[in-house]
Amino acid sequence: MDAKIMSWLDLLAAYWFFIAILLRLGIVVIFISSLDDFLIDCRYWVWRLKNHKIWRRSTYLPEYADELYHDEQQAIAIMIPAWHEAPVIQRMADYAAKTFDYDNYHIFVGTYPNDPETQAEVDKVAAKYPNVHKVVTRDPGPTTKADCLNNIIAYIFAMEEQDGIHFSCIAYHDAEDIIHPLELRAFNRLVPTFDLVQLPVMPLARPWTNFVGNHYIDEFAEWHGKDILVRQLLTGQVPSAGVGTAFSRKAIGLLSEMNGGVVFDTGTLTEDYEIGFCLHEVGAREMMLHYHVQFKNTPPAWFGRRGVHDMICVQEYFPNHLWQAIRQKSRWIVGIVFQGWKNLGWRGKPLMKYMLIRDRKSIIAFPSVLMGYLIVLTVGQAWVHHQFNPDWWTFPVLIPIDSWLWILVACNFFFMCNRLLQRFVFTRRYFGFWQGVQSIPRMLIGNIVNIFAFFRAFSQVRNSNKTGRAVKWDKTSHDFPDLHTGEDHN
Repeated sequence: MDAKIMSWLDLLAAYWFFIAILLRLGIVVIFISSLDDFLIDCRYWVWRLKNHKIWRRSTYLPEYADELYHDEQQAIAIMIPAWHEAPVIQRMADYAAKTFDYDNYHIFVGTYPNDPETQAEVDKVAAKYPNVHKVVTRDPGPTTKADCLNNIIAYIFAMEEQDGIHFSCIAYHDAEDIIHPLELRAFNRLVPTFDLVQLPVMPLARPWTNFVGNHYIDEFAEWHGKDILVRQLLTGQVPSAGVGTAFSRKAIGLLSEMNGGVVFDTGTLTEDYEIGFCLHEVGAREMMLHYHVQFKNTPPAWFGRRGVHDMICVQEYFPNHLWQAIRQKSRWIVGIVFQGWKNLGWRGKPLMKYMLIRDRKSIIAFPSVLMGYLIVLTVGQAWVHHQFNPDWWTFPVLIPIDSWLWILVACNFFFMCNRLLQRFVFTRRYFGFWQGVQSIPRMLIGNIVNIFAFFRAFSQVRNSNKTGRAVKWDKTSHDFPDLHTGEDHN
């Protein structure tokens, strides 16, 4: 009996030793990652204090949107790739055609020869609007988004040659996007002064019980409300979000030269992320637009209408089911972290390298968060067990109070409080007070999704390296809201 007890104690001691090692490693990694985030926070708020009177307005757009209506309209092409998007594409394209407060534009929807349902829905919209065009790709689907966009680009070039039209600006959206009426007038003013213009993405809020779908609100509020802005301030580089991005013809030409005659690289799952880096590397000008719309005179009828944000941005629903969110985020991690590391390396100036480190730090950050949860659960279980069995073996103290690790723990606690505060501030700014409050518990949901997505992405890349087959592109289902009834259609 004593031998059995001793063997269990030996196992517990070994396990506690293992937890002590993980704890020390996790504390250090979380401290470094949190310090990195804190520096970005500080840089943003320094900029904000210096520009407290004009932070809601872009330097390159007028204070009042009335002035945008005086600009001569250049021809703008909008590309929308669509694979198995029959449930949403008709309403999205129809809404866009009705909503753009701009005249000189054409919409090109890329469909596949083996997807007749989506083609039929696009045909309905094209029959109503002469500036909506259906494009059928050469190869059957599913291919990649980049491949579909390359087919659309080829169609646009052929149309230009045939009809004598020239699109000075080419933008793209996804089939689930809700566009802003002033989007094209903003692009018209900014392109070609800038070669890449990115609009903020603001996820649509779901009922408060939909924690998975709504955690995107909190993350994008920070990413596009702060992090990308700081990236632009420090480096001048802005990654495309894959939606709400406008390119100058100079940018299209540069991408074609870099990719051997095709504009979009089909060898990555996140071609949009790499586009911003590659264009910046060859001297293209890029910007993230933050512009809250206000009119000096009588505003248009759409101003203040349901579904129209007070900031020029892209709105859309994000996945609301755990597995769909994991699949989507694992695709982002594969493209940005693993494929980005392989394709882009560590090129650029020191600040650009720093941004690449931030993009790829999930390799250690997410496992460290998982370690933190494991340690908290272990220590909590040990404490509860000791309360019920005070005579049981007492575990050694993991962190002595007078040690340097305890100082790091205190710093990490401060950084955690700051992270919660930042998340609340930015979520409240764009989505209101109650969404800001809910963002605090939703951070746990976001961490769980990110942890599972990281390990799935890691497994996909490892299997790809073993088999030599490319990582499969995961298609996520999309929702588009009915802006008349307020109901969502799946």
